[in-house]
Amino acid sequence: MDDFARQFETDILRSAYAYWRGLCGDTGMPLRRQIDPLDLRRLLPNLFIYDVVRAEDGSWDYRFRLVGTRISEAHGGDHRGRLLRDVHGDQWSRIEEDYHGVVRTGRPNFARRSGFAINKDYVTYERILLPVSDAGDRVDALFGAAHYWMG
Repeated sequence: MDDFARQFETDILRSAYAYWRGLCGDTGMPLRRQIDPLDLRRLLPNLFIYDVVRAEDGSWDYRFRLVGTRISEAHGGDHRGRLLRDVHGDQWSRIEEDYHGVVRTGRPNFARRSGFAINKDYVTYERILLPVSDAGDRVDALFGAAHYWMG
C-alpha cells in the first residue's frame, strides 16, 4: 500500500484505488474504456464517474455520468447528466479546487470532510478522485469512490 492509500479509512476507497492503479499504464492514468464498474460490483453503490466538461473560456465543470446508489442518497437523488456545480450549489466553492487539481495535474486527490450533504443531513465523508483519459493525453473523466457517515 502506498502513502496515498494509507490515508483511506475504508476498504471501499482502498479497493477502488487498487483497481485504478492496476489499470494505469505509461501515462499514469487508465483509459476510460478500460474501466468496467462491474469489475467492482460490490463497490458499485459507492462509485462514480464524472465527465470533464471543457468550456470555450478554458474553465472546467463536471457532469455526473455514473452515480452509485449511496452517492445518490447522500446527494438527494440520481443526478446523472447534471453538472456538479448545479447539484452542489453554495458548497461547490469549498470543493471545486479538488476536481480542478486532478484535471490540471493528472494526479489523484483524496479528501475527508464534514458538513451538510445535499439532502441537508450532517455528513462526514471520504472521497477519492482518480484521473481517466480517453486517449492518454489529458484527463477527460474522474473515476472514484466515496463513503459517507450520516448522522
